[in-house]
Amino acid sequence: MSNKCWMMWVMAAVSCFMVSCQSTDFDRIPRSGFITHFEETDHARMPFDSYWDMSDNEDWDERVLGKKNKSNPIYVAPVTLKYFAGMPTNPRARAEIEGLASYFNARLRKVLGKLDASDNTFHLVHEPQPDAYTVQIAILSAKPARMVENLAGDAAGFFVRGGGLVTAADREAKGSISMGARYYAPGGELVAEVADFQYGQTSLVGMVILDFKDFSRFGYQRRTIDEWVDAFAKLFTTIHATQVKKKLFSLNPF
Repeated sequence: MSNKCWMMWVMAAVSCFMVSCQSTDFDRIPRSGFITHFEETDHARMPFDSYWDMSDNEDWDERVLGKKNKSNPIYVAPVTLKYFAGMPTNPRARAEIEGLASYFNARLRKVLGKLDASDNTFHLVHEPQPDAYTVQIAILSAKPARMVENLAGDAAGFFVRGGGLVTAADREAKGSISMGARYYAPGGELVAEVADFQYGQTSLVGMVILDFKDFSRFGYQRRTIDEWVDAFAKLFTTIHATQVKKKLFSLNPF
């Protein structure tokens, strides 16, 4: 690879990092009533913009490790759109949002199902039961990518290839999505809440060559859902001392 190409990759990484550090997205999370405890995080431990937990570290580790080597049952409710801010009235647009919820559900069950089969810290149950922890997740907002603007930018080589840094307008063009999650102990006591807002994130490959998510209205948002599911999977199976950080950049252009 030529020195020029290497420089382009370095510029892409720096550009993405600068955008990630410019501002917090905590205030962009819709206050729709699903989450009742909003506490801004420093992302040192949690990858989400808001995190609240009423328990101490010992309680957390007990939830993860189980009691007397017995794994904890967990019920993950279907992802809800009940608290969605600004649900479109257009049937096609609404179907796209419903598709995101279906995608979230499918990814959760696929990833957590694999963990359930290979890990002894928890096992999934298919309906609520008295001895099970319960996880409820809601998509709170979602805006599609502006495909025309993105493709025009690709054609013009604006990102890095044209020497420009990613701006706020560029982030808006990638669309956004936010979610909240509530965690209940057996018996129905609320023990933790998280919430997060993310703009679509252009991959480093996309900054230099092409990001195929630019060809999809919600491709960036599905990629964000993938990251959320991976974060939940790690949090469900690791002790409190484990750091689960938000990704500053992505390599995946799909």
